[in-house]
Amino acid sequence: MKITVLLATFILATLLAFSSDTTRIIQTSDSVNLFVHISGKGAPVLFLHGGPGSNSGYFEHTGGNIFEQAVQMVYLDQRGCGRSGKSESSNYSLTRMVQDFEEVRKSLGIKQWIVMAHSFGGILATAYATAHPDAIKAMVYLNCTVNIDSSATSGIEHAVALLEKKGKTYPELTNDSLPLLQRWGQAFGKLREEDLFYGLMFNSRENFQYHDSVTLAYGKEWDFGNKVWGYKEYFADFIPETASIKCPVLIIGGTKDYTIGIRHPELMRFPNKQIKYLEGGHALYLENQKNLYNAVKPFLNKYGRTKTK
Repeated sequence: MKITVLLATFILATLLAFSSDTTRIIQTSDSVNLFVHISGKGAPVLFLHGGPGSNSGYFEHTGGNIFEQAVQMVYLDQRGCGRSGKSESSNYSLTRMVQDFEEVRKSLGIKQWIVMAHSFGGILATAYATAHPDAIKAMVYLNCTVNIDSSATSGIEHAVALLEKKGKTYPELTNDSLPLLQRWGQAFGKLREEDLFYGLMFNSRENFQYHDSVTLAYGKEWDFGNKVWGYKEYFADFIPETASIKCPVLIIGGTKDYTIGIRHPELMRFPNKQIKYLEGGHALYLENQKNLYNAVKPFLNKYGRTKTK
């Protein structure tokens, strides 16, 4: 009986060592509390959410958690986002954001991890890999941008097309004398007014509404989203930087992802890259989950054998 109990205890301890579901608050060197949720088993994968200024909850709780079958997902709400605290000094620089990722890695005792980014997270991932190449074994870009101007141009063009189908024309959206990002924001606003916004990213209005409700449910803090527009570094062209990132990179694009740009993955110059296109829009983890998992899993299996310190 004693041997059986000891064996059961050993098995349980072993399972716990390779599987976790825990929430941690990690305080940065400048006293910002970062929300981190760890779930799944296997090699650690840092998830960098989009927005800018959203939260990791939208991905985890609308289908992104499917990857927990293959790896250990580390869901981080960036500073000033979601369940993390805001910066009292309003320090939301790209350099500080990248430093946060490193401090989280070291706090968790991880030697190397895979980085999985979505949407605006592609800019964060690119900056992180440029500054700390030794911390990253491989990267997965899910419907990511590395050039906001390019993505904004795509979004405006499709917004105009959607509005014209409804008999609406707004000349200011195609007026090149106006700032691009201003027109991008106006295009989003017009689409929302006409209940057409879902057409930029989702297959259906219902999927958009569900995704939006989940995002809002975890969106307790929006300070970064409000202040990011004052940081020009986020809106630079990161395409040249991709050429110097040597780790393996899997790039996933959606055939109907107009908010990023359908051909945007081809702009990325990673020397060691794979590009896969899947049917769908910006939230493949919700609308084409099975095919997304099947497309990414072999890559995770190949590069996901990292060790902790």
